[in-house]
Amino acid sequence: MSAPLSDAILARIDSQSVRKMELDLERLPALLERLGDPLDRLPPVIHVAGTNGKGSVVAFLRAMLRHAGLDVQCFTSPHLHRVTEEVTLSGGEIRDAEFARHLLRVEDANDGGVLSSFEALTAAAFLAFAEDTADVLLLETAMGGRLDATNVVRQPALTVITPIALDHMAYLGDTIAEIAAEKAGILKPGAACVAGPEHPDAVAVIEQRARALQVPLRLAGRDFTVDPESGLYSGQSEIALPVPGLAGAHQWRNAALAVAALESFRPGLLPEAAAGLAKAQWPARMQRLDIQGREIWVDGGHNPHAAAAMAGALQVLPPKPLCLIVGMLDSRPVTPFLAAFQHLRPLVIGVAAGRQPVYTAGRPHPPEEIAFAAGRLGLEARVAGSLAEAVGIARRERGAPRTLVTGSLYLAAEMLAEAEPPIA
Repeated sequence: MSAPLSDAILARIDSQSVRKMELDLERLPALLERLGDPLDRLPPVIHVAGTNGKGSVVAFLRAMLRHAGLDVQCFTSPHLHRVTEEVTLSGGEIRDAEFARHLLRVEDANDGGVLSSFEALTAAAFLAFAEDTADVLLLETAMGGRLDATNVVRQPALTVITPIALDHMAYLGDTIAEIAAEKAGILKPGAACVAGPEHPDAVAVIEQRARALQVPLRLAGRDFTVDPESGLYSGQSEIALPVPGLAGAHQWRNAALAVAALESFRPGLLPEAAAGLAKAQWPARMQRLDIQGREIWVDGGHNPHAAAAMAGALQVLPPKPLCLIVGMLDSRPVTPFLAAFQHLRPLVIGVAAGRQPVYTAGRPHPPEEIAFAAGRLGLEARVAGSLAEAVGIARRERGAPRTLVTGSLYLAAEMLAEAEPPIA
């Protein structure tokens, strides 16, 4: 479950790289021009930014568009098992050899210049998309928006902003308003924007940006809604939606945002395309595994907003004792994350966060810090030296009737890889 050719090239680029995480749009446009400007050969682009729900919204859009018979490309990050997961062509995940060919072109065109590994990855993805034939490209930002590498796209067909919360504060700002300003940086004149359920401070910033650019803006709650009980979506039209293929009450909101985006992008595809919502798949987002009779949930959420969504999804399940296996990067605050689960009274087991891609900033929180934070919240806590040990502790301490592995996509990836057979 690896991409050895692509991994080797990215590691080589990273060894000569700038800081592992840098927000800068100065270098990439010139590099893409030397590569023949693949941006001019892309299909219509739906550009997606936000803090939580980006991957789920992209998964819902892809499922609906494919259900309607369209060929869809996707660029998402980070990956779970191999870097090629981040680039989906119309025929599926890009092959390692093909992606490595594009990365070598990027490396040659860069000619030893300053370049981050994520910029290289993004440039290679654009080369791959330009060679492929598709009807639409779903382009997800990695961090922020204004200075994200994906924001070199000059004229998207549509922009989408998922719910904004406090995350990546060292890079994006200390307040919701500051972070929203970064996310809203993907808005472009001539491309409508659709935004999900947002904090009032985020709404104010997004509205101001849309007015300044004269961009049509549709907001969740104001311009479209969904009733999870009936599945009735009300927007430019009324549609009965199927139960989303991704688990959790919060996925109704993500599904509604995806439907609203599709309404704005190509309204003639509805309501037929909406049936695709039930087929959506996105690993490590409240994904259930049944391993040797044990109920194990896996979710890569890593901020308090995501934790609240997970806790809400668990709360509606039949009551059982709960174990949380938590691994987080030191760029994420532990206490607010755990506080979202406090009312469920879980046993918390702290572990390391898992292996990270080369371009990711931060190091794992020591498991002892996670356990200490849990204890401060009045929760029972343990420490494990590995994920396997943590699963064993959960089984011994409480019989592990329900376990959630969370706090990091990298820890989630490790859990999926250890499943038998491995979960892709």
